[in-house]
Amino acid sequence: MSLCLKLRLITSSRNRLLSTAQSLCYLNVHGGDLLLFECSSKNPICCISGRTFSQYKFPQQQEQQRSLLQQMTEKDKLEEKVRQMQQQKEEFKKKLRILFLTNAHNSMSQAAYLMLTEMGHIVMVELALSSEQMEQIATELKPELIICPFLTKVVPESLHTKFKTMIVHPGIVGDRGIHSLDWALMEGQKEWGVTVMEAATEMDSGPIFATENFPLDTLLPSELTKSKVYRNQVVPAALKAIQRAVINFIEQIEPIPLDYSDPSIKGTLKPTMKQSQCAINWEEDDARTVIRKISSRDSNPGLLDSVLFGERMYLYGAHIENLITIPPNTPSKQLLGQRDSAILVSCNGGKEAVWITHMKRATNNSFKLPSTMLLESDRLGTLPILATNFTTIPTNTTFNEVYYEQKGNVVYLHFTFYNGAMSTAQCQRLLQALHEITQIDSAKVIILCGGSTYFSNGIHLNVIEAAKNQYNESWANINAMNDIILKIMSITNKLTISALQGSAGAGGVMLTLAADYIYATAKTILNPHYRTMGLFGSEYWTYNLPRRIGYTYAREITEACQPILPKKAKEIRLINGVLTETGNEMLEKIHDIANLLLSSHKYDNLIKNKQKKCGTLFYDKLAACRSTELAKMTENFQSAAYRTARHAFVHKLSPFITPWHIKRLGRNRAIRVDGNKISSYFQTKIGLEIKSLHASVIEAGLPRRLPGLACLLVDTICVEKDVDGLHSLQLADLISSPTSSSSSTSFIACTVRGILEILQLYDVKLSGKVACIVGASKTVGLPLSLALSSRGSTVTMCTVQTNDIQAKVEFADLVIACAGVAHVVKADWIKPGAIVIDAGITVLEDVATGKIKILGDVEQTDTFWQRASLVTPVPGGVGPITVAMLLQNTLDAYKVRVTKQILEAKNQ
Repeated sequence: MSLCLKLRLITSSRNRLLSTAQSLCYLNVHGGDLLLFECSSKNPICCISGRTFSQYKFPQQQEQQRSLLQQMTEKDKLEEKVRQMQQQKEEFKKKLRILFLTNAHNSMSQAAYLMLTEMGHIVMVELALSSEQMEQIATELKPELIICPFLTKVVPESLHTKFKTMIVHPGIVGDRGIHSLDWALMEGQKEWGVTVMEAATEMDSGPIFATENFPLDTLLPSELTKSKVYRNQVVPAALKAIQRAVINFIEQIEPIPLDYSDPSIKGTLKPTMKQSQCAINWEEDDARTVIRKISSRDSNPGLLDSVLFGERMYLYGAHIENLITIPPNTPSKQLLGQRDSAILVSCNGGKEAVWITHMKRATNNSFKLPSTMLLESDRLGTLPILATNFTTIPTNTTFNEVYYEQKGNVVYLHFTFYNGAMSTAQCQRLLQALHEITQIDSAKVIILCGGSTYFSNGIHLNVIEAAKNQYNESWANINAMNDIILKIMSITNKLTISALQGSAGAGGVMLTLAADYIYATAKTILNPHYRTMGLFGSEYWTYNLPRRIGYTYAREITEACQPILPKKAKEIRLINGVLTETGNEMLEKIHDIANLLLSSHKYDNLIKNKQKKCGTLFYDKLAACRSTELAKMTENFQSAAYRTARHAFVHKLSPFITPWHIKRLGRNRAIRVDGNKISSYFQTKIGLEIKSLHASVIEAGLPRRLPGLACLLVDTICVEKDVDGLHSLQLADLISSPTSSSSSTSFIACTVRGILEILQLYDVKLSGKVACIVGASKTVGLPLSLALSSRGSTVTMCTVQTNDIQAKVEFADLVIACAGVAHVVKADWIKPGAIVIDAGITVLEDVATGKIKILGDVEQTDTFWQRASLVTPVPGGVGPITVAMLLQNTLDAYKVRVTKQILEAKNQ
């Protein structure tokens, strides 16, 4: 710093200082690092660092540095200031095309995307599904920089040698391995960090662009779980490191090679954590050790235990119990009781106990559930219910999801639900707490705190998936959420504030809107949409969201399915303010705001105005909104789109293709659907189904037959053999809801099924979409209109004779052209961002050359590709998938017949 003072250097991220009029050298102060450069070179002569990476070393001697600096003149310094300003302008103009390759567009990926786009960079996002796909997408998009914010796969050497690739690793400098955070928590590290490094052939061994550390020893035990540390500490640290790394890349500062001989490098290569290295010894481990072991594996993969329940179970959500007296001579591994779906287990020779809130069977197709849901009913019935009240504060003492504390006239209501999911039972407990708080006369302000990691994420999809009747549980859950929101909005004698310490999604965002005021931390991420789950949504969003931000923004953010940062949320008036960088200090700031409201002479007026608004008309509007929302949700809860999306979410299934709402980010051209690739995917899937079916045939002792293609005789053939889906009865089935118990012999026309499969693979939610079908044939247009209507789309069907087709196409979110007329739909008719399915084909022959030209129904010019968001080309789009769907329908027909034969054989 003394060197900076001598040179009168203002420490900013881009200040540079020339040494002489001949530009012998210049300085760069960036991120706490003072770098000295030769102007003819990109490599620094010397670096004095303020980072954890204690001293970066370069070969040039400091003697050379001092010699050059002595040649500086006042004139040089003045010229440098002018040059600095010019260079800063140029650097701010430098915006990168960045490609994210990530396992999932999770909290890390979303936060990094929002930060970099706010900086002006163009960021594209692709799920890393395979090495081939990663290389293919990079070659297609040609990014200037690839960042992997959340990637557990190895980046192919052929990729990172062509494109500069950064890996975001959740570990300190020198740490390597896939279980970095697990080991840090298991070993009780006092400090940990995030390192942004260049991809290398050997995993996590590349040169380092940036690093950022954070303390762990200051966190409470309840905050030291893998998932909480990742979201609350790793993600904010990663954002700082990514920002610094990108700036370094722009400024052409070379990354520092990893050198284990440097004593400041504390990290090491860690092996994959084995079960034997973290297994619980229930006899000897004390409660804190048990909690540390479970927390180090929470939320993925969980801590595997084969002792407690007579089967292998993954354990999650451990909490210490210090309030209950354990009877003498209690053995270890004893199930002592239950509370709010959690189970209390003894440890350390029976002297201590821990709560286990969630578990998962160590079998295929299992998923995480509240612990009591996985316990046999006979055994569960023997466990006493160890109830507690809403005033019991659980910090380091017990497990209690819903509790409140009063400070003067302010009440803080905490609901710390695991991963922010709120089941029917949890909603009902929260509603009881609200009823209790409203009876406290001295309470004048209620703070809705949620949890430190998540405020709320709405209904509990895992509990719904496990329910015997998934529709009934969905219905009960959404109504329980609605009851909470109605209760909050009906509190007229107190002010309410939503304090978002953590992120919120779907119904959790709508829950915040019930309060009078909403505040969030700077790092909160909001996902105010339902469509990715195939839902219209409820929680009174059709009242509260337009009331706050207007109908235009309400439609935009619920349909875009994109995350929002608090800064943007405040700009559009979704929230009232952004208080702090993290959630730790937020409640203190909220307390100040509450006291200001209380001390203000306006408090009584605010209450009077609130009571005045909450008249009969207010409740009538709320009732109408709830009725409309639930009518749509009734259909959604029965839909295939909801079932499929929920199943994929709960079972953490990887998609075959990056979903459309993610894939379209940062792109200025439409996504091209690869029909041949999708057809190949379905043919492989069909082959596996045939093998499985043949195994069942052989097991039943039936003769093995291969399925063959059925002939096309439309209504003259048996409907069970109409695999083209053109029989009149097949069209009739399309009119009914896709969730109704349709005939097992019903087939959707091959092209129509192919189009629906494309939309499903790209995760395009049809409910609420405005669709325009150009072409009314019985093979495509008519059945497609019926299928889209039954899936919640508003459909307009045109023929080539329809007046003003252009106006109808221009209004559509989804355009399907199937008239068989070349270029009947013009490129400039397409609404920006629309999805275009071109299912038409016209074959022309050039008389002069004799060459065949294949045209679609849509004029696919360069303008068209810039306007649309997802496009099936001609040829190579719908055609190959249609063939695959004919094979699929044929197999389905064969399966119906063979399954019937197998059942008959077994009953003989």
